[in-house]
Amino acid sequence: MTTREARRAGLARLAVSTITPYVVGAAVTAAAFLLFKGSFADEIATHFTLDGTADGFRSPGAAFGLYLLIFGTEAAGSVAAFFSVKGPRAGGSVAAFSWGLSAATAYLFVVVMRASTDLGGEAASLPSYQLAVAAVVGLAVGGAAWLLARRRA
Repeated sequence: MTTREARRAGLARLAVSTITPYVVGAAVTAAAFLLFKGSFADEIATHFTLDGTADGFRSPGAAFGLYLLIFGTEAAGSVAAFFSVKGPRAGGSVAAFSWGLSAATAYLFVVVMRASTDLGGEAASLPSYQLAVAAVVGLAVGGAAWLLARRRA
C-alpha cells in the first residue's frame, strides 16, 4: 500500500467516524419514535417557542421524516467541516463535535416526542430547561468522545 492509499484510507475512516454519531442518533430517535408511536395524536408538536408553548405541528410520520432530515443535514455539515479543516488532530475534533451535536439533537427529539404523548386533550409543552439539559448532554458526550480520541492517538 502506498502512502497516498494509506492516507486516503485514513481519511475515509475518519469521515465515517464523523458520520457514525448521526447514524446512532437517528437510531436512538427511531427507537423512541417506535416506543411512543402508539400514544401520538393525529398531529404532534414539532416546534416550541422559548416559553415552551407548541407552535408547530406535523403528523407523526412527517415529524419522524423531519428528524431524519435534520440528522442528515448535520452529518453533511460535519463531513464538510471535516474535509475543510487542516491538521492531524482536526478529524478527531470534528468527530467529537459530531458526537456532541448528535447526542444533543437526539435528546431534544426524544423529549419533544415525549411531550407529545398522552396529552388527554391538553396542549403539548416543553419546559425551557430542556434546552439547557440538551446542551449539557451534548457537551458531556462530545467531551467524552474527545477524551477517548486523544487516548487512542
